[in-house]
Amino acid sequence: MIQATEVTIVYRGDGKQTAFSFPYPYRTSGDIHGYLVDEMGMETEIVSNYRYDTVENTYIYPVQGDPLTADMSIRLSRETPLQNNVDLPDKLPFSLIEKSMDWIIMMLQETIYRANLAPISAQESAKQAALALTYAYKAADEAKLAEQYENAAETNADQAKQEAATAANWAAEAAAYSSTAYAASAPAWDVSKTYDYPAVVAYEDGNSYRCIGKSITGENPQSSPYWVKVTLDGENYFEIDETGGLMPATSPTYSSRWELDSNGDIMPKGLPSQRAGGREQQ
Repeated sequence: MIQATEVTIVYRGDGKQTAFSFPYPYRTSGDIHGYLVDEMGMETEIVSNYRYDTVENTYIYPVQGDPLTADMSIRLSRETPLQNNVDLPDKLPFSLIEKSMDWIIMMLQETIYRANLAPISAQESAKQAALALTYAYKAADEAKLAEQYENAAETNADQAKQEAATAANWAAEAAAYSSTAYAASAPAWDVSKTYDYPAVVAYEDGNSYRCIGKSITGENPQSSPYWVKVTLDGENYFEIDETGGLMPATSPTYSSRWELDSNGDIMPKGLPSQRAGGREQQ
């Protein structure tokens, strides 16, 4: 279980130290990268004259030569490749678990892509990405448990299905955190304010929008051609069941395209009337 959310640590040179501890979890030593930081804050990646001690969890630099002086710092960063290398059996519930983990990786990739497009709060984005990664590790744990149940007696089949459902829940929560990370710092839209590209605002429908025009005032982001939506909808009216089928959610709360009619049935938004018993109510 991953508890720490930090992924980087900085040490200042003292003319003596050459072994720097990396106290956070990591997949493999190849994911730990070192950067030299000068007094102006400029960074240069270390590509030679270093090694990583997996026994002591320490980054050795330099292997040869003089230690870093006080005017230099070294930053160690965990940079895990955004790819899913887990290969589970091609049958239920393992195929659902592997698909859920693939979705988590895609959401993490999209979070980073969107973070490069808009001025998002770096601290909040890192926090939400770390939470999504935590759920990814939880999903991996569930996959291992499900495999153990599959190899056990037949009476454990129901438990394996529950583990698959749990992994799917982690994927859904990771999606919510990815959406939250992108819209965390966008200011509320102001009808009296003038906006220019690439301004990003939060609108009352719960989504964030980017301005693609110049000197735009009073234009509703939800309907104006000068605004485009840049966040996920947070749709939760449908879900994937344990067999991989698309099913209506048990307790839906929000959708930009669907709503519940007077009978509690899911209907497209914006219809002039609600349907009941196969006939329209006038």
